[in-house]
Amino acid sequence: MIDDLYNRSRTLSKACIKMALVLPNDKALAIVIRGNLIESSSKLSIKCKGLMNTQGQELFIKNVSEAREAADACNYWLEMVHEEGYFEEHIIDPIFQESKDISKLLALALAKVKPSGF
Repeated sequence: MIDDLYNRSRTLSKACIKMALVLPNDKALAIVIRGNLIESSSKLSIKCKGLMNTQGQELFIKNVSEAREAADACNYWLEMVHEEGYFEEHIIDPIFQESKDISKLLALALAKVKPSGF
């Protein structure tokens, strides 16, 4: 599962970076979105890769939490891209959906391994 999550997050990160690089250069909001989308999608992929090497439950929980945070940030910036209409829906919607799906998977993983009261 973690290998699949990493591959999916890496594919998502590439798509987000490619989208970010073609956002308009003459709009301040697009410039802000570009940097944050690249940062959050890259961080998501890096954190998911780190899950493959995590030893110990506490460190695993910490890493899953950080990956979920990055996924949520990625969702936020993709939502901004969607709302601003920078891309047609048939382009942005599958990427946005994949980001939401990855976030849900991380939330499920966290719920499964996180001890109650943590």
